[in-house]
Amino acid sequence: MKLKSIVSAVLAAGAMASANAFVLFPGLTQLEDDNREYLIKGAGNTSTSLQVGDRLRGVIKFQAIVQLEAPFASDNNISPEITGVFETEVLSITNVDANPAVAELIVFGPSASFQMQYGLGATVALYTGGTNLDINACPSIAACETAATDGPLWAVAGFGDADDIWVSLNSRLNFATVATTIGTSQVASINYAQSILVNNTGYTFNSIDLDCVSGGGLFPCAGDGKTDLIGSGSILGGSGLTNGYGARSDIDVTFSVVPEPGSLALVGLALAGIGLSARRRKA
Repeated sequence: MKLKSIVSAVLAAGAMASANAFVLFPGLTQLEDDNREYLIKGAGNTSTSLQVGDRLRGVIKFQAIVQLEAPFASDNNISPEITGVFETEVLSITNVDANPAVAELIVFGPSASFQMQYGLGATVALYTGGTNLDINACPSIAACETAATDGPLWAVAGFGDADDIWVSLNSRLNFATVATTIGTSQVASINYAQSILVNNTGYTFNSIDLDCVSGGGLFPCAGDGKTDLIGSGSILGGSGLTNGYGARSDIDVTFSVVPEPGSLALVGLALAGIGLSARRRKA
């Protein structure tokens, strides 16, 4: 068998042996997303600006899987799809500048309603398969969430570790203004560190070292300085949205995947076959 044929056959077998129809790259990997979200006011809150007790809820559709380490591969056609829903609640809003119009730190946590459905600490629930979610065309919030959650539950992430956090830095986010802001304009930045609370992915994940404040980084690192998922991105304007959502967001998630044992064994067989083929050619 030619060398190219050996490699192609083993890679194909590896793909079929995977527990998933799509394959996550080993090592540091990123899921790139496209989100829509809306504001749920807390009891007694009337301002269109974020207040303590308000919730942000939305739908997620991942567009690509990107390997962040060599050989820097990517998959821009995830099939079956990975979609989901998220919900966070504002726990505190703190001025971080003498001028409160310049910047405020908004700290989010899990909401009671989302935890009742997905478990203690839950903020994000991800599904795979099911009806295709066309995030740009679903006619209503209910229709979007139905399409985002009608496959098997893939994973749940949230607050399960002392280092987990979800924060936003911006001038006080006013959703009346956000709704009329063009969709390419950033209205807030988001950073988070979250734990995997439910894992139905078929993969094992390594912990990721956080960039801790003590070293000049973003995260306070109250525990061992490690978590399962980290992410950062932007809340964007909601101009043009007509299905009930008030904002777009692009908040990609990074994690570290342990190579699947079956795939490692197949790679070993491939290397053995390549070595045997080379020896035969020399003979």
